[in-house]
Amino acid sequence: MTTPIDFLHAPGRRRRARERLFYGWLATATLLGSLSAGLLALRLHLHTRDLLAASTLLDGQVRALAPQVQASTALRADIERLEKRNTALRQLAQQRAQAAQLLRGVATASDTGMRLQRISLQDGRADLSGQAPTMQAIQDYAGALSGAGLEGATLHDLHADQQPDATGGYAFSLTIPLPPTATETRR
Repeated sequence: MTTPIDFLHAPGRRRRARERLFYGWLATATLLGSLSAGLLALRLHLHTRDLLAASTLLDGQVRALAPQVQASTALRADIERLEKRNTALRQLAQQRAQAAQLLRGVATASDTGMRLQRISLQDGRADLSGQAPTMQAIQDYAGALSGAGLEGATLHDLHADQQPDATGGYAFSLTIPLPPTATETRR
C-alpha cells in the first residue's frame, strides 16, 4: 500500500514528519525491547533469589540431618557386627548340636573291644581315631554307628598297630558326614 503524497507541506517538512514517525516507531521498539529485556532480567533475578533461598534451606536441613546420618551409619555398623555375631553363634549352636548327636551315636555304638583315642568335629563331618583288635571289629563298629543314626561312616585310614605293648590289632580312622541339625533346617 502506498502512502499518499502530501503536497500541502513543503518537502523538508514532509521529510521531517517521516523522520519523526520513523524515530517514534524506533523509540517504541527500543522501549518495548528494553522492557522485555528488563522483565527477563527481573525474572532471572527473582529465580536466582529463590534458588539461593532454597539452597540455604537445603544446606540447613543437611546440617540438621548430619547427626542422624552419622547415627544411622553407626547403627548399620552395629547391625552388621551383630549379624556376624549371630551367624557365628548359629554355627556354634550347629556344631554343639552335631557334637551332641555324634557323642550319642558313639555312645550307642560303643564296643568293649574298641578304644577311641580322638573324636573331632569339623566342617560338617566327624573324624574318629582309635584302635581295634580285628578288622571285623572295625566293620562292626561302622555298622553300629550307622544303626545309631550316623550313616556314611567310611574308613579313612587303617594300618596294623605296631606299638610294643599292644597285643596286635589295627589303628583306624573313620570319617562320618554329619547331617544338618534341626536348627539348621529351620532357617
